[in-house]
Amino acid sequence: MGSKSVISLLGCGWLGFPLAESLILKGFTVMATTTTSSKLEVLKAAGIDPYLVQFSGAVQIPELKKFFKAETLIITIPPGRKDPHGFENYERMVQFVCNQLPQSKVSRVILISSTSVYPDINGDIDEHSQVCPDTESGQLLAKTEILLAKQNVNTISLRLAGLIGPGRMPGRFFAGKTQVADGLAPVNLIHLDDAVGIILSLIANKDAYGNFNGCAPIHPTREEFYTLAAEIEGLEKPDFISEKNRWKIISSTRLAAELDYQFEILSPMDWLRSIKLV
Repeated sequence: MGSKSVISLLGCGWLGFPLAESLILKGFTVMATTTTSSKLEVLKAAGIDPYLVQFSGAVQIPELKKFFKAETLIITIPPGRKDPHGFENYERMVQFVCNQLPQSKVSRVILISSTSVYPDINGDIDEHSQVCPDTESGQLLAKTEILLAKQNVNTISLRLAGLIGPGRMPGRFFAGKTQVADGLAPVNLIHLDDAVGIILSLIANKDAYGNFNGCAPIHPTREEFYTLAAEIEGLEKPDFISEKNRWKIISSTRLAAELDYQFEILSPMDWLRSIKLV
């Protein structure tokens, strides 16, 4: 099987693993990294060629020549906000990738970025909107997008909204809290199935390049969404202030226009209700 059929995933966690499984079903050979030695067997059992790689300063990064023999590299690792060295490690990972690309066979990089690169403008945002992140992780991703775009490969930055799906139940975020700000602000979310579906569409479309947004097209309010989420999970309902001060509505304009992508889950509320039915 030639290198055209090989895809490497940097990161094989909550998003990367189901993506790898979908790619294998489509006939791709998949190599993927994990930071946990116990996961090596899990990945192998799923038909993935696994590599143990950590980007912390205390650990040597292994020689990954074979890993970079793929036509497409997908970076699914997010900047680690829970780890005190998470951002530092992320920067080390990006630098490592940039150093490897010139002598690799990689001709295309898909970076899983975030809609946090956009500020709250109290209006609609599409791929042409100004990037001006409010958060440190958003700033790091914006910097990474620029750095990768300078490499001599076709780079796509897929800016995903807040991820929801199995194992990412949102009810706990505001459960039992009172006077939560911006209850009337719209939410920007995307289900795991659509995140995977969009990546598969990007891989299939050889002409795709540049920045794409990925966000469910229907935007309930924070109050609607998180109240129902808490209720479904049997948690204490939050109390929101009925106001709309800081917000944005993310549109996935290029997905519809250029990839003809059809969302599986149009509204995050539909997903919550489907859980309730189960």
